[in-house]
Amino acid sequence: MNQALDRVRIIHEYMNDHQNVNDAADRPPGPADAIVLGDVEQLRALADPLRLEILDVMGQHPSRGWTAKELAARIGGKQTRLYRHLALLEQRGLIRVASTRVVSGITERRYQVAALNFRLDRSAFSTSGGDKAVRQVLDVVFDKARAEILAGVRAGLIDVDPTKGPTRLVMSSATGRLSAGTIRRISAALDELDELASLDEPGGDDYGLVVGFYPRIGERSHDKSEGARID
Repeated sequence: MNQALDRVRIIHEYMNDHQNVNDAADRPPGPADAIVLGDVEQLRALADPLRLEILDVMGQHPSRGWTAKELAARIGGKQTRLYRHLALLEQRGLIRVASTRVVSGITERRYQVAALNFRLDRSAFSTSGGDKAVRQVLDVVFDKARAEILAGVRAGLIDVDPTKGPTRLVMSSATGRLSAGTIRRISAALDELDELASLDEPGGDDYGLVVGFYPRIGERSHDKSEGARID
């Protein structure tokens, strides 16, 4: 998520001083550390570029709550196009209403991601359409990265020359046979890298990161019972 799916962040509250505000009395706590996705409908909800972008924006500020208007201003486009996507994400348990207020007789909702991480339960593959839904999510993630890279190259923001420092495109592909200790070290390093790449630093430049680290079918594959993380 980063969605690019694994790590998802969230939201900060703002209010207009001149308007009547009614906060929800039972405001929910902050997001859970992780949610296990075993429902194919949850996966299908993630298989959309705009919905993944909504989750990504929310996930960048874990303490904040977003209105449709604020999300539209951040993402671009009209807020009306976000309503059905927010409703579906809420319906699937991927986001929740953090607070509400009544403005001119209309209830305004602030949304927050339900968890900082989404983990894939293997049972999703055994359901009808589960495998297809996972493939759709992966397609969305990598199609988005490819489109952003190509746009960056065309705009002169990305240089394929590896000596060009901060403008260079870094790509790597590797396979190996790893011990449990090495796997833990790589996972910890990727968690730290994900946090660094998700920072919102004043005056900084926009960068993207897509990482895949996964067990693969090899000579000594093992059937693991744990759910896989989606990044």
